[in-house]
Amino acid sequence: MTVINGLILTLFIVIATSLAIGYGFGVKAQRLPFTAEIGFNQKQWQFLRWWVKLALVAGVVLPIFLLVLAWRQPSAWVFWGSYLLVVAVQLICERVFSRWLVPSIVVPIGFFYTAFRLWQLLDGFTQLTFSYLTLIGFGVVVLFWAANLVMLTVMAIPTVFVDSKSISQS
Repeated sequence: MTVINGLILTLFIVIATSLAIGYGFGVKAQRLPFTAEIGFNQKQWQFLRWWVKLALVAGVVLPIFLLVLAWRQPSAWVFWGSYLLVVAVQLICERVFSRWLVPSIVVPIGFFYTAFRLWQLLDGFTQLTFSYLTLIGFGVVVLFWAANLVMLTVMAIPTVFVDSKSISQS
């Protein structure tokens, strides 16, 4: 991993973690217009169960497979290693902070990490050498994370955002 890449990863993780902690304390203190719980209905929870399985395959298993396919390319090991590191940090943050602070914290964490992951993938596209098969796999990973960002924006954020007037009245 280059020094600049390591610095960017470290800064992102520190900033995202700080924002998540601020969100958690702000929601707990009822100072932010977000709910502590995620207000999904039954159909949304069903969809989410399926979506999480898809995320495991498209966001973790497929990148590991692409890493194995590129075992002779040091740049691929650096790229996919940093990608998987960020995925692991995201999952740890979601688990720890949703238990320690508020369950809804997984929504902003997911949003920030997904946006960063898309930036990572865009950057990786310029660094990696692709065969036809690895290009298709890479494209699937990018499409999944783009769809995840849309899902978070359209489905998840509205379930945790509340009218700011109700916060100011409490």
